[in-house]
Amino acid sequence: MKFAAFAASMMLATAPLSAAFAESVSKADIAKILSEQGYNVQDYDATKVYVDVAQYRIVVAVDGADGDVSFLVWPGIRANEVGYQFLNKFNNEVKFGRAYIDRDGDVAIQMDRNSAGGVSSENIESDFDVFLLLIQKFLTDLESQAIA
Repeated sequence: MKFAAFAASMMLATAPLSAAFAESVSKADIAKILSEQGYNVQDYDATKVYVDVAQYRIVVAVDGADGDVSFLVWPGIRANEVGYQFLNKFNNEVKFGRAYIDRDGDVAIQMDRNSAGGVSSENIESDFDVFLLLIQKFLTDLESQAIA
């Protein structure tokens, strides 16, 4: 029995790594992935790119030792247009992102990916899609509040 367990662990240890394994991602990788998806991507600085989607300019940043990825947008809404009760309710409902008031009094929506284990191009694509849905949910919830 011990030999079988040892043999199995040796096979796993010496098996070639699959291309499906995630690796660290760079700003250039993100720009390429999103450009290939048809988005207008522009360089911003050493760690960030802008992605223009509809009327929004989304900042995608790679930061930290593990290359964590952050998605951030300012949807053109001021603090006095929402209120903290709305923000608290939204943030309690959405566990993978957050909305907050920045130092200038503007609403910001942010979503982060911890990249400690690496990320694949599919992760970046799906995360960006999820972030777009997060923006839409925020705006829909805000509109529903205004109607109510």
